[in-house]
Amino acid sequence: APGGTPAPGGTPAPGGTPAPGGTPAPGGTPAPTPWQPPAGLSALIAERSAAALALPDPEPLPTTLTPAGDESAGDQASGDEAVGRGPTRRRVLTGAAAGAVLLVGGSAAGWNALWGRGGRAGGSSGGSGEPHTYTIGLHADLGGPGRATGLAHQRGAQLAVADHNSRKDKAFRLALRTEDDAGDPAAALRVAGRLAADPTVVAVLGPTGAVLRADLVQRYGEARLATVVVAAGSSTVESGTGLHLCLTRPLDRMLTPGLISYLTRTSPATRVLLVEDAADPGLAGEIGSTFREAAPTGVTLLEHPLARGDAGFGAVARKAVSSGADAVVHAGGDASRAGRLATALAAEGFTGARVAAGPALGPAFLDGAGAAADGWVFAEAYADPAALPAARAFTAAHRKRFGAPPATWAAEAYDAVGLIARAAGTTSASGEVRSGIGGRLVRTEHRGIVRTLAFDASTRQVRIPDGIFLHRIEQGRPRFLGPYGEVREASDGSGR
Repeated sequence: APGGTPAPGGTPAPGGTPAPGGTPAPGGTPAPTPWQPPAGLSALIAERSAAALALPDPEPLPTTLTPAGDESAGDQASGDEAVGRGPTRRRVLTGAAAGAVLLVGGSAAGWNALWGRGGRAGGSSGGSGEPHTYTIGLHADLGGPGRATGLAHQRGAQLAVADHNSRKDKAFRLALRTEDDAGDPAAALRVAGRLAADPTVVAVLGPTGAVLRADLVQRYGEARLATVVVAAGSSTVESGTGLHLCLTRPLDRMLTPGLISYLTRTSPATRVLLVEDAADPGLAGEIGSTFREAAPTGVTLLEHPLARGDAGFGAVARKAVSSGADAVVHAGGDASRAGRLATALAAEGFTGARVAAGPALGPAFLDGAGAAADGWVFAEAYADPAALPAARAFTAAHRKRFGAPPATWAAEAYDAVGLIARAAGTTSASGEVRSGIGGRLVRTEHRGIVRTLAFDASTRQVRIPDGIFLHRIEQGRPRFLGPYGEVREASDGSGR
């Protein structure tokens, strides 16, 4: 719908892009804010979240290229941008989006000279004089409860593959092999087995579920197959595992800097009521701890827990009003309970800032809160490409090909394919390209259409400040405000 950005799985529509910076004070000097989070906040978040993403050092990459045998593999595209079917596609993206799949590390001619004709390194030959083909496996839920997110991944990946293959200077072609697990855990393991057994697959995009499961990471890790995850907000992967795992987004518990920034520079607060929801103790505890450890200056941090069950919402709302709080933080990921809190606050007449993170922005929140949802601000890891100048060509191409604007996570999936392509172009692994991509991904910086994908050299984690976006509910629909560091409060109070 016009002006809206969806909850996960929905379809975004055009929105606004904020101007950077805060509100200036007279004379052009930025106005002081009552709450300045410490300079090391991002490092703090990264350190506290290390358990979810901590990985061992990458394996050393061989310095020479040793082509494998000259046996060829069949086309594994499963209908998704299969190669060798008709003339080369016209390039579908231009301008800023065109840089999304630029490759580094040598020319196409040099690459093909090293590998020769008919050789294979995690890919297949397209015939005499043709560049090799590397297949990206898409592990998606296309027939289960997560179908909307899976379909968004598929469409974004299809556009990225087509754009890459339309380049005249490409060093290799890409193909997409799609496997559907229908949201079933047992089927997901079978999908992982099939993709891992395919020697032409050099990396996997997905799984597309909301929770990254350790057994899937282990299955792909055993096959030394890089797994690039875009949408998962939480993970069961233990510290020290997942050498070939690459998360291109901050997890839900890493989104708190976006909320703190909003209450610092966008809607400055001096009395903040922190509401930790006992129904989601994990995420609630992470958000609560970060707010406490941020050590705000000049701010009174109040706390009132929200107990499990149906009781307690009214008490929290009354506390917000009676304590004189000018902001309420819902710490938790249950969208329906966030909606009930919104309703209770509205019933008590609370008009201050109301913020939450991650999965609390969902259809259940909008349905349950109704008109009380307006004004709430959420920190999330996805953007609205229709509101990003760098994604205009992508959005237009998506509309042209699929007849609809990009859904949530489509643009992020497009960028993930670009990251894989860039890593493949710089990998010098012996025998198989796929054996080197896992270690190469986190050493690669890729400027995508949504954000720059880069990783901390010491922790091998995605850089936390990037990829946190703010969304504000207006007239019952989420509207994209932009990257949290660029959102300021406009004179009309729209938060742009």
